[in-house]
Amino acid sequence: MEKNKEMLLKGLPIAPGLVIGKALIWRHKRIEPNRRFVSEGEREKELFNFHRTREIMLKDLENLKKNLPSRITQFIDFQIAILSDTDFLKDVEYYIKERGRTAEYAVYQSLDDKVDELKKSGIEYYNDRAKELETLYFDFVNYLRNEEKRKVRGKDVVLFADDITIEESIRIVNSDVKAVVLKEGGKTSHAAIILRDYKIPAVFGVGDFSQKVEDGSTVIINGWKGEVIVNPQSTTIERFKSLLDKYKEEAKGLSEMKDLPAITTDGRDITLMANIDLPQEIDLVLSEGAHGIGLFRTELLFYEYGDDEKKQEEIYKDICEKVYPFPCIIRAFDLGGDKVIKGYREKNPFLGLRGIRLLLEEEEQFRKQIRSVLHANTKGNVKFMVPMVTTSWEVKKTRAIFLEEAKKLSETEDIHIPEFGIMVEVPSIALTIENIASYIDFVSIGTNDLTQYTLAVDRRNSKVSYLFQHTHPSVLKLIKKIAEAGKKYGFRVGVCGEISSDPVGIILLIGLGVSELSLTPSLILETKKLIRKLSIQEVESLANKALLLSDGEEVNVLIMEFLKEKSPEIVEKYGHF
Repeated sequence: MEKNKEMLLKGLPIAPGLVIGKALIWRHKRIEPNRRFVSEGEREKELFNFHRTREIMLKDLENLKKNLPSRITQFIDFQIAILSDTDFLKDVEYYIKERGRTAEYAVYQSLDDKVDELKKSGIEYYNDRAKELETLYFDFVNYLRNEEKRKVRGKDVVLFADDITIEESIRIVNSDVKAVVLKEGGKTSHAAIILRDYKIPAVFGVGDFSQKVEDGSTVIINGWKGEVIVNPQSTTIERFKSLLDKYKEEAKGLSEMKDLPAITTDGRDITLMANIDLPQEIDLVLSEGAHGIGLFRTELLFYEYGDDEKKQEEIYKDICEKVYPFPCIIRAFDLGGDKVIKGYREKNPFLGLRGIRLLLEEEEQFRKQIRSVLHANTKGNVKFMVPMVTTSWEVKKTRAIFLEEAKKLSETEDIHIPEFGIMVEVPSIALTIENIASYIDFVSIGTNDLTQYTLAVDRRNSKVSYLFQHTHPSVLKLIKKIAEAGKKYGFRVGVCGEISSDPVGIILLIGLGVSELSLTPSLILETKKLIRKLSIQEVESLANKALLLSDGEEVNVLIMEFLKEKSPEIVEKYGHF
């Protein structure tokens, strides 16, 4: 480790915010199970230790749930369910009584089989669940060995760890930890959701930091950009402190934005909605003043309840009733691509059986989701859209299935038919959008994939990531064409990609004629504040200039120069320290 050298660590932006503090390293000690064989005389003792430890853990987990909201207690319930599962108990007893293994090894082996199965899926959601099973094992062995729990020491702490358990996550939010940085971890992990919920800035997936960060090192966290600066120089610290003061002042005024409209200085209303992955995020959406759900990604529900129509209906209905009278746009299962499912593994999945292609292949599964959505629309604010559309035939076929299911249900019950829309993520459908105008009520532009397919860039490939520019003029021209078609043919146009959470992108989208933005919930108030400083005339002028530029970098420079004058705090926040 080079002492006092300023270093930048990049990771996933998990929870927004700016923090300066002192690093506290929670060392990860790989807990290997005691693999020795035990004699027949010892087996009853091992079995007794297992059941005693399990009962203590269950009691502590139940106590941990007290005074916590249901969106958090569900993670604890997951661990309780595993510890109470009859198959798990049978497996542990088998390894102890029949195979003569220690309680530690029996628990390890029983959970490890499930961990391996989840990890083989290659799906982020399942990887996060696998991690939770691994931490459950670590917890169990710590209880069994009566190990001391990792503690928070000091003030203004920025916690660094390989991973944290559910119990540790809850202790963190009740401590003096100001931010959390993890070696690994995804956006759907229990830790990510808990930290976002309690508004503790976090960056995950920074990789091995063991040779880069020491206990007590000064660190700066930018939760918006997913950046961690280790050993910042004095000039960096001064710049950051100035930015932090501005941020704190700005944050005071943001709460006042909740009940104000997102309206430009010359009177154009912009609808701001939220993107969500999990039902538990709905409370955050409501607290930030969003005008509904612009994108409910349902893939995680598929992994849990793909075959359970009733459970899907309950979840959709609960969310839609909570955001009423605002809309809730439910996207059909967008499987394939990087969200693989069993039985569909392809050499080039992003160009293969993905989105609506897969749904039409698995039509009965698709019909189940459609029926769940139709039943959930009791208040009439549900909207339904399909992903990865490339041809007009897919739109017509999908709409026919949708209306067929609605007709069947209407014969025996009173239902409200939701509005029907599509995701625009592929250039072919963007260029021929007028051909399907009469079949749709709205479109939502998914700029992540639209950029990927327009520029022929795999957005997950770090070697070509510099080419992934959602502000590239070619992408902007497609967005403009769709917005103009929406005005001409009478369907609404919204955007739900990452560009909607980017200040540069927001200015461009409004200038191109988009009036509905769906974005990360925690950025809604900040976005509303920015919009209230803009005029349609100036953003239209900027967008038209951007269309004539050569690439996304030139576009970014153009808009950032405008932002320096209009909203300098945003430039500082989203720029590098």
